[in-house]
Amino acid sequence: MIRELREARGISMRDLAAKTFVSHSKVQRWENGERPPKERSEAELIDRVLGAGGLLVELWREIGRGSSEINHVSDSASHVSDTSLNLATAVSQAAPSDGEGIFIPARLDDGTVVLVALDRRAVLRAGVGIGAASAAGLAMPTAVAINASEDPFDFARSVTENWSGLRLSRPVPDYGVDWQALLPGGRSMLGSQLSLQIHPARTEAGRVIVSIPDQRRAEEFLTRPNRSLLVGAVTNGAAPHFYVLDGRQARGKLQKNGGVYEVTAPTAYELDDLTYGILWAVANYDDALQADDQALAETRSDLKAYERLSASAVSREAAPGLNTVAHMWLGSDFCARHILRALPDLPEVPAFWTREQRGEEASAWLIFDHKYPYLRETTKALGSTSTRAFCIPENVVRSSPRHERILLFLAVALMEAMGIHTQFTADPSYEAVEGFVVAPDKEAVIANWVRGDGMWHVDVTARSSVVREFTNAAQDVGAHSITAASIPAERLRALAQYLDLSWSWLIQRCAQLARVGSSGLIQSRSRLVSSAGIDTACKYVGSLPADR
Repeated sequence: MIRELREARGISMRDLAAKTFVSHSKVQRWENGERPPKERSEAELIDRVLGAGGLLVELWREIGRGSSEINHVSDSASHVSDTSLNLATAVSQAAPSDGEGIFIPARLDDGTVVLVALDRRAVLRAGVGIGAASAAGLAMPTAVAINASEDPFDFARSVTENWSGLRLSRPVPDYGVDWQALLPGGRSMLGSQLSLQIHPARTEAGRVIVSIPDQRRAEEFLTRPNRSLLVGAVTNGAAPHFYVLDGRQARGKLQKNGGVYEVTAPTAYELDDLTYGILWAVANYDDALQADDQALAETRSDLKAYERLSASAVSREAAPGLNTVAHMWLGSDFCARHILRALPDLPEVPAFWTREQRGEEASAWLIFDHKYPYLRETTKALGSTSTRAFCIPENVVRSSPRHERILLFLAVALMEAMGIHTQFTADPSYEAVEGFVVAPDKEAVIANWVRGDGMWHVDVTARSSVVREFTNAAQDVGAHSITAASIPAERLRALAQYLDLSWSWLIQRCAQLARVGSSGLIQSRSRLVSSAGIDTACKYVGSLPADR
């Protein structure tokens, strides 16, 4: 049953393992019945992650601790049928992350247990207190599945299995759009939407050639101003491979070859965790910043008065109406300028501390337009190598999907490429430390915008207790860094190992992407977003030795 629930929800085994804080092999044992959940708390956690509305807890109670395979429910199917269709219970117990959709387990006539999908708002409007779906007046689909004729390239199944938060829908009428893709948001990200058109493709001499039988349909799709991706599907192997090209890029590459129109894309744009992570981060940040472009520019100008102060803590209420990503950009931009103003007055080369822990936060280093210049300016101002410390506990790594861990790795690689010596601690006691720059035992600059109560908190202080706290933190992490090594390549290799990323794969894929650049994969629309950080990081990683 765990496997069926997981696949119906589009959650990969790796993501389920991360969200339940167990190993990939343990999930396998759950699903094949070798070792079902032994504790009620474990069953409750799996139930919440899969949005099963209490079904798995009921099965755990019925089957007994470790006595049978939780995958098979024939012995308790009648009980499942009795309890799982109570919509009031299902809506109240569905995980908060379910958004507007809920999945309700139901039994078919032959006894098979499947999931049916309902719209949460429709359920609430119909009156969930009545209980069953039929009483609520809702049509009950028989299963959650995508017809093979609607997914001829197996695209929907493949991508939703790899990236559980990604949602696909087929518009009717489609107006040239094969799939609408809703990219998930995050702790601050708001989510983004992409229009996709998919065509058969082949690989030749290191490039992908996408065949487009209907030129008019392709042109109609590619000339619209909304964000779009052209997807080439290569299906001549054991598993399909998909290659993506930004719609604006594809529009200029449309050429006729005989009687068929074609578009050529680099094989570096294959859709995997690297390219998905870039698409996810750029689309989320870019769309949110573009949406608030005028208001953001006006607010930044209004807040310039704070630059005359050596210390300030500005709440988000100072920028009402702006979205969370705009608040992030304002905080990041202000902190960067605050540090650059304070650096020349520090009495010696300082140590830096940053609070980014996940790919969502760290990708700001790769994408925000002021971040890459800020790193260059700090390096230039110091005139020597500096250190930058991170606190990333193991539970954060386990709960982060692979594409986010790749973004975090690339952000660190960008710093190493700029001559910054990065250091890491897994000690969670350092999570609450604010972002700072400290001249040991003398003076400190506080500059924090990540996971703070407001948009930013900045200060310049020589108060001994504060300076001593920051000095101790920097020196402790420096002395016990989990990525300690004398050269950048070895530090990054240790980081890749800690983040459970393949070193050789990272080097190979980053080298491929560096040769063609990331702008053809996805073009930014906002003037506040840049691809310079991504391309610099990929170029640097791609130049590192794959072997010791």
